[in-house]
Formats: sequence, structure tokens, C-alpha cells
Amino acid sequence: MHLFEDLADRLNALVNSRRLRISLAALLALSAIALALSPVLIPPGPAGEPTLVAARDLSPGTLLAAADTKVIHIPGELRPSGALSGFRESGERLLTSAARAGEPLTDVRLVSPSHGPPGTSTVPIRLADPDVADLLHPGTRVDVVAADAHHRQLASAVTVVTVVAPTGDSPTLRSNATKGPLVLIAVPTEAATPLASAALDTPVTITLR
Repeated sequence: MHLFEDLADRLNALVNSRRLRISLAALLALSAIALALSPVLIPPGPAGEPTLVAARDLSPGTLLAAADTKVIHIPGELRPSGALSGFRESGERLLTSAARAGEPLTDVRLVSPSHGPPGTSTVPIRLADPDVADLLHPGTRVDVVAADAHHRQLASAVTVVTVVAPTGDSPTLRSNATKGPLVLIAVPTEAATPLASAALDTPVTITLR
């Protein structure tokens, strides 16, 4: 009787051992399948740093809206200095030059309607020929030249921030209207005072770039 019981115990142990091996083998196989499928089942996060780029071709002077931009991820070593990470950083600002779709937007490419890029100061000038102001828009790149016999260049490759047309019925505004609109130019800070002083004493004009 004890012989049969001992044989039964051994058979049960053998069966249980075989089941254990089968279970372990099945578990290992499932683990291997899960590892192989993990990139598909759990896609990796985007590589690189979030970067604001133009969603379409944009012209100079564009007042950026959310629909004009999108965020992509760029490796840090390829990301331009001063690149923006999201639309909130751009605020309500204007492009100083054209941007192609997919081009990263940086801080120096944008100006506010009343201020120039970092490192610049805004100088108001009136042009000797007021009609020339009709050719200007925010972001236009110009040279400022003295409209006298010497034709001195007062500023080179500077940016139009905005053009302010005089409106209203006051005597001051009517007087300014006869002089033409006020053109706000963003120039390097060190050049702002000489340009403002020259523009007070000398008629000025601009050449378009």
C-alpha cells in the first residue's frame, strides 16, 4: 500500500514539475513578445526640445496668431539660439522678415507693435517725402539716409516697427497730418540717439532693402 502511495506522490510531483516548467516557458515567451511589441504598444515620447515653428509661409509684418504656428521637437544641438518653445512666448508680435513653413521662430525675428527686438531702441522719424511711408509696413528692412546734399547714411538695415498715421480733429493732429505719418524704426540702442538727433535737424528718407 505504501509503495503505491509513494509512486503516486512521485507521479504527482513529476506532473507538477512539468506543469511548472510549461508555465515558466509560457511566461518567458509572453515576456519576450511584450518586449518586442512595447515600442508599438507604448510609443516613445518625442525626442528633442519643443520648438515653435511657422505652420505655413509667413510674410514680413505678420501679426502672429496661434494658427500661424505649431510646436515640433528638435534635438538641442540643432535648435537655434533664442528659439521659442510655444505660442505664449511669441505674444502678439510681428515678424520682422518672412518665414518659411517649418522654420523655427526666434526672439530676434519678432517685434511688438510698439517695441523693437532685444538690443534695440525705437526711434520715431518723419520722412521728407510722406508718400514713401505708404510703402512701409511692420517688419520692412530699410536704410535711413539724410535727404540733403551729403546723403549721409544715418542707419543701415534697420526694421520698421510700425507706421502711425495722424488722426483726429485737434490742431496738433492736423498739423502733423501735413507732415505725414510717423515712422517708428527699431535701431541698435547705441545708434538711437544719433539717429533721433539727426532726424530733428535734417530731412530724412529711406531706401528699401
